[in-house]
Amino acid sequence: MYTHEGGCHCGNMRWTLTSRLAAAQLPVRACQCTFCRKQGALGSSDPAGTLRFAVRDPAALLRYRFATRTADFLLCAGCGVYVGAVMEEGGRRYGVVNLNSFDARADLTASPDAMDYSVEDATERRARRRARWTPVFGDEGGG
Repeated sequence: MYTHEGGCHCGNMRWTLTSRLAAAQLPVRACQCTFCRKQGALGSSDPAGTLRFAVRDPAALLRYRFATRTADFLLCAGCGVYVGAVMEEGGRRYGVVNLNSFDARADLTASPDAMDYSVEDATERRARRRARWTPVFGDEGGG
């Protein structure tokens, strides 16, 4: 197993992804929605791994919901960095990280795949996330 870490610029928000995949093997997805394009986000997850978010100051955690309103996109109010997203369903949580917040950015060698999810309805979006996102453990604060 590999441990990958990242976080926001000011250090308030951190994430740890434990995965069977080395950094160079992580999928790199460039969602084409306007939020992700404006953020320059590159998403990654491993459904066989585990993900934990940690927040030093929960008052500086921003949760943003848009479109189908099926996930919380996590941003730091202190420095403005988008670190990842979390969806809760049936008492379980699933997450994705923004690889642009990855600590070892040079280890990421895969080219991003452009992903267009605009045709999904809320049910399809939740099903895709359950299948592809990483199980989230712990509480990222401000729950």
